[in-house]
Amino acid sequence: SCLTPIIYGCTDITAFNYNVFANVEDNNCEPIIEGCTDDTMWNYDSTANTDYDGVLCIPFIYGCMDITAFNYNILANTDDNSCIAVVEGCTDDTMWNYNEDANINDGSCIPFIYGCTDDTMWNYNENANTDDGSCIAFAYGCTDPTAWNFDSSANTDDGSCIPFIYGCMDEEACNYDSSAN
Repeated sequence: SCLTPIIYGCTDITAFNYNVFANVEDNNCEPIIEGCTDDTMWNYDSTANTDYDGVLCIPFIYGCMDITAFNYNILANTDDNSCIAVVEGCTDDTMWNYNEDANINDGSCIPFIYGCTDDTMWNYNENANTDDGSCIAFAYGCTDPTAWNFDSSANTDDGSCIPFIYGCMDEEACNYDSSAN
């Protein structure tokens, strides 16, 4: 007669190390521990001995994981220390108050308003935020074109205007008027 050889091993069909050829239990069966067994993955489980179809290995996704940061990456599972702080301001570089450090536009942008920004000048524009080189200095004199001493180069009346007084200016004449100009 033919004798079956004795083969020691794990005979539990649900064990990780089940031996289909074993016919004598050796009491060394290992339970199945499901998880990611790929040590290059983010969710690697060093205690797992079986990749289960329902447990997918997840690759490392590097990025900023700070939810309050400007460049927060919702998909990241590994922080790469790249977080950038939120800086609010005007992000439109065509505006007067453009802030090159801002990364969130806060609605504060102000367009350029050109004019004379020197408040000591005759044509000072209180609304201007950008000097356009048009400032004109005060020129005092008589600005009344109907006055005898009208000064066409004056832009600010200094109260010196003298009205025309008609009359004879000939000191030898009998109708001489000393107030005439």
